[in-house]
Amino acid sequence: MFEANCIEEQPADIVARILEEQVPCFVTAREGVRGVLLPLDEVYTEVLELHSRVIDARMKDLVRPGKDMAMYCIQVSLSDEHDAIRFSDEEGEPVLALVGAMRFLRWMEESEEES
Repeated sequence: MFEANCIEEQPADIVARILEEQVPCFVTAREGVRGVLLPLDEVYTEVLELHSRVIDARMKDLVRPGKDMAMYCIQVSLSDEHDAIRFSDEEGEPVLALVGAMRFLRWMEESEEES
């Protein structure tokens, strides 16, 4: 797992690293606004399903230079982590999700306790 600031770093670079390493990333947009961007697989899909509402978006919007990734992160944070965002590729396949940081940490703790 790694951490990235999506204002200071290029969104495409952050996404490329997540996809290459298949690990989650704590994404910070500004002070106090964090989410976790994670690859969607059989393990992490469970975290996405813990959110009350899942908003669908496109990967191409997430990786665009600028502040789109930050705006997605702010959306998750402002919803008090009720919202999560699922990103699909050009074929419509879900690839990544942006979930609430605190929900993710609680899920990790519960997963470790079950192990």
